[in-house]
Amino acid sequence: MINEITLLESCWHISPAWGQAMPPLAVQMLEKVFLSSSDLSGYCCGVHWEGQEWVYAIVCHGKILYLSSKEFYSRNIFKNAAVPTSAFQLGDMVEVDFSQQPTRRIIQGIFRLKSNWLYGVDWCSPILEEAALTQSRLIWLADVDLVRVRV
Repeated sequence: MINEITLLESCWHISPAWGQAMPPLAVQMLEKVFLSSSDLSGYCCGVHWEGQEWVYAIVCHGKILYLSSKEFYSRNIFKNAAVPTSAFQLGDMVEVDFSQQPTRRIIQGIFRLKSNWLYGVDWCSPILEEAALTQSRLIWLADVDLVRVRV
């Protein structure tokens, strides 16, 4: 008899949450944005997939706001900062050592915290709805915790 949980954990990563083609981002990292509801501006410092859309982390007056693309607009201006290149991109397949046997996941979020990059991957299957109701299914990991999978 096949252990259904092990089978589920080993194969659900193959189809990313957004389907076959990753939807385009409304803004890039460190791009300046203006909030639609006010005269405030900020910079994009992260993005992750939640529900059926990208959610953007916008730094505005020292606070991080999590907004959909409908709540701001881009000005195609980038923050002038020396930023190290991220090790992984959205949609990259990586191995994560969650258990005795490394499991494959897809990068579904990226976040810049000071000079460090964090990457969001699912820690549990999207089919397990009860976990999704209590907390996010994404776990944020550093690049040292991930290994790129050659497809």
